Amino acid sequence: MKSSLASRLLLAGSALALALVPAARAQFGATTAFTLTGSNVSASTGATTSTLGGVTFSNLGLVGVGRIDATAVDAFGETLGSVSGLQVTNWTINGGGNYSGSFNFTPDRGYNGATFSNYAARIQTVDFNFTPYTGTATSGVAQNQFNLTYNGAASAKFTYDSGGGTFVTTTGLVPDSNTTLAGKIVPFVTVSNGLGTGTTTGTTSAINRVSLDTEGLVLKGDGSGFISDEYGANIYHFNSAKQIDAVITPPAAVIPHTAGSVLNFSSEVSNVDGRRGNQGMEGVALSPDGTKLFGLMQSATIQDSGSGNQGRLNTRLFVYDVNAAGTSTTLSSEYVIKLPVLNDTGSTTLSANKTAAQSEIVALDNTHLLVLSRDGIGNGTATTSGPVFKSVLLVDLATGSNILGSFDGTAGDITPSGTTLAGGITPMTYVEAVNLLNTAQLSKFGLHLSGGFGADTNSLSEKWEGLSLVPTETPGEYFLFVANDNDFISGSTVMRGLDGNLNAPINVLTANGLSAQNDTMFLAYRVSLGGVGQISAISAIPEPSTWAALVGCAALLVAVARRRFLVT
Repeated sequence: MKSSLASRLLLAGSALALALVPAARAQFGATTAFTLTGSNVSASTGATTSTLGGVTFSNLGLVGVGRIDATAVDAFGETLGSVSGLQVTNWTINGGGNYSGSFNFTPDRGYNGATFSNYAARIQTVDFNFTPYTGTATSGVAQNQFNLTYNGAASAKFTYDSGGGTFVTTTGLVPDSNTTLAGKIVPFVTVSNGLGTGTTTGTTSAINRVSLDTEGLVLKGDGSGFISDEYGANIYHFNSAKQIDAVITPPAAVIPHTAGSVLNFSSEVSNVDGRRGNQGMEGVALSPDGTKLFGLMQSATIQDSGSGNQGRLNTRLFVYDVNAAGTSTTLSSEYVIKLPVLNDTGSTTLSANKTAAQSEIVALDNTHLLVLSRDGIGNGTATTSGPVFKSVLLVDLATGSNILGSFDGTAGDITPSGTTLAGGITPMTYVEAVNLLNTAQLSKFGLHLSGGFGADTNSLSEKWEGLSLVPTETPGEYFLFVANDNDFISGSTVMRGLDGNLNAPINVLTANGLSAQNDTMFLAYRVSLGGVGQISAISAIPEPSTWAALVGCAALLVAVARRRFLVT
């Protein structure tokens, strides 16, 4: 099974080198609130530079694309899935413009169509060798920059102590109750009929597992780390054996309730306060010095929202002081970001009807984050239009009000009137750092923005949810890897049923009337950063200056070049 997956990985990659022209400004400048008029699609060439809070970020261009076939199967017999959270480990600068490392990523809760999957949360590992494109071609660049190999031996399911030292896997099924784990209340599934609407009708099966819809990922050098969850809006710490050993719960204002303040973790039931269904703790990041843990909600809580999808823009960021082991945390501050809003048709005259919810975060230091904000349009959706907004934002915490403790009680509301923030709350400032909808960059290697029913395998995917930052051989420059979540959409999707056994393959394309399968893709941008410290310390990755010193030492360079990774 593992070898068959490796043979199905497409060895893809391509990129572009931007012309030597003066740096251009980002599509929009520093703001506390952004309403898109029309489309954010750009055809500009050359670098773009943004400055905020003493940090300068330059996007030097797209330099690589990797792809994994959507029908690939993992070491556990299920469809490999895709990227909801991303972390690069084993990063090695081999010299001569060549790099290697491992993509570690968390898929979410499994494929959900007519039924929901009994999918155990896990980390998938894909080893890669990467040679960024540095030429000057404007089209026809060969897609050969990444060599990707699935590493089943390093991939692992998360487990937890269900009592008496018995460790079991989780499920992705919709919670119908709750239980206690590591002293905290968490979502739980007692029985399920496989439907998102509840378990009161039809044949049910006993499940009795903690339920996780995993999103963000932090993976430290020792194999321990954190995952964030949609259902509970919790953050879970796991040890090097991928056993969950601590739970960080958000303030009461984020915990979902039905009428009468009844706790309800289902994502399929209309709650009256707390996190929205499927809009929980989407992003998690650890500061480079390891002292701050950031958790960002995908969009506003129910009570923090105004009317319509465009009313869920005011979302909350939680900052925790964390010990070296990661098992002890204290909520130290809380901020608000007003996410961009847009009209999903790209109209220049119609009012905003959507919020560009955030899907991933990366910490540059203790006060600056990269936030991936996007629409929900592209390959994988049953629409006729193309995407209008998918951008990485640079956010400065120092510009926002610390609202810790002021609105954190059950149903605590930061917007008592529509989407207007309560008096005294200043949202964080942000600026666009990377615009994924740059057709000059995408078209260089055949990617385009045809969405929905007009999509093909080279159409930009609907959901981009992974970010990871690693240093290049040049001091001050980095690769920013951006990856998509393909929602397990393929012509042959294999998941586990209620009984834990593998179901027959599903043709998701036919079931949903989609025109093209949705491969897992990795985009590599070369960027430069000024005004921040060591960015990649949490993965024990040396700074570029360290590698520059090593280049002058032949023996050490040879040792680095010979580093090997496991291949299955």
